[in-house]
Amino acid sequence: MKNDTLKTIITAIILIGLLVVAVRFAVRVLFPIAVVIIAAYIVYMVLTRNKR
Repeated sequence: MKNDTLKTIITAIILIGLLVVAVRFAVRVLFPIAVVIIAAYIVYMVLTRNKR
């Protein structure tokens, strides 16, 4: 195995690991925030529709 091939494989493994960490962060932190924003928007739409 050439040295370049080994470097490419190690780089790919590191990138996949970072991608997994980023997805876990997005699910833990950003997804609940998005759910709260969508729920607030739905409540806002219901309240403004009833005023008309």
